[in-house]
Amino acid sequence: WGGVLTTAGGLTFYGTPEGYFKALDAKTGKELWSFQVGTGIVAPPITWEQDGEQYIAVSAGWGGAVPLWGGDVAKRVNYLEQGGSIWVFKLHKS
Repeated sequence: WGGVLTTAGGLTFYGTPEGYFKALDAKTGKELWSFQVGTGIVAPPITWEQDGEQYIAVSAGWGGAVPLWGGDVAKRVNYLEQGGSIWVFKLHKS
């Protein structure tokens, strides 16, 4: 649903309709990390550097309409909160 972001350091980030924000090894596709944000992620992640630190952020929240659509998507996300939030994570230096 949302976009995918790949860093120069070889990490790929994306969010799922079920509310998981995930990090993968860009070369192997192996999942390295996952975090449940509590609502569906439909936006692409962004990244920036500040004071020598790299950050990844993603906006989460359906906006209220998707569970009303019906079908498979509604069944998977009907239990999630619909409100919005922005999650920011700092990457470890390698």
